[in-house]
Amino acid sequence: MTDFTLHTYTAAEPGIFVNSYLLECAEGVILVDANLLVSDARALAARLSALRKPLLAAFVTHAHPDHFNGLPYVAGDDVPVYATAAVAETIAEIAVPKREQWRPLYGDEWPDRHRVPDHPLPLGGVVEVGGVRVEVRDLGAAESHADSYLLVGSGSRRVAFVGDVAFDGVHSYTADGHTGRWLQVLDRLTGELDGVRLYPGHGAPRSHALLADQRRYLLMYREAVRRIAGGAATLTDLQKQELTDVMTRFLPGAPLSWMVGLGADAVAGELAAEGEPAGAEPVRTASV
Repeated sequence: MTDFTLHTYTAAEPGIFVNSYLLECAEGVILVDANLLVSDARALAARLSALRKPLLAAFVTHAHPDHFNGLPYVAGDDVPVYATAAVAETIAEIAVPKREQWRPLYGDEWPDRHRVPDHPLPLGGVVEVGGVRVEVRDLGAAESHADSYLLVGSGSRRVAFVGDVAFDGVHSYTADGHTGRWLQVLDRLTGELDGVRLYPGHGAPRSHALLADQRRYLLMYREAVRRIAGGAATLTDLQKQELTDVMTRFLPGAPLSWMVGLGADAVAGELAAEGEPAGAEPVRTASV
């Protein structure tokens, strides 16, 4: 297996500090996730161009715009874009509604086009690109409606690109309303990724202790929503502010605190549904 050098491009706060990764090997470069805003996607493309090697393939970890929006600006039509089938299908479903929702706010910074991954992979799909082995592992719904992670190996080196299954040092996005399933995924990954260096979608690379920190955050968030909502499926504006106050005390100094209130109703609805009789189908909430 070919060794690789890892380069990270991180957006500033308007681009919610999202990471894109460039894996440089002898034959070319592999892209993992493509950023949110047009300016960041173009800066990422410039970073790629500076390496003076061709882009061999791109991978998308999950179906949120801050990870797929930039694809048309970085990956040419001749570059294969890989993702799990569920991630590709979800991107195809949400990309246009997301643009209609957010372009009035972001203007020309929100891309006017999108690209759906055109190489969907089955469960546990493995691809070798430029001598680098990339295993794409499907996780189902967790932080988003369709999550996965990439296990990348080269010689004895193994790293995992975990997307937004775990955030480092910023508040988490919970507005897709799958926090119960997300906790189950974290329990699963604690075993699978023991000893593997983790590269998150937001924050710095860490050991698998990152997963334990994310689990604590979600448990705290769910308990705070449960207490404040008192069984209701939504929170008032004052209750959302109370929740934000609780979580900012739990994670002092962390940016993106606006995401705390953003996910409040989704998680309140999720918790209310968990209290329904066994077999009840939880409502799928609209993601942001």
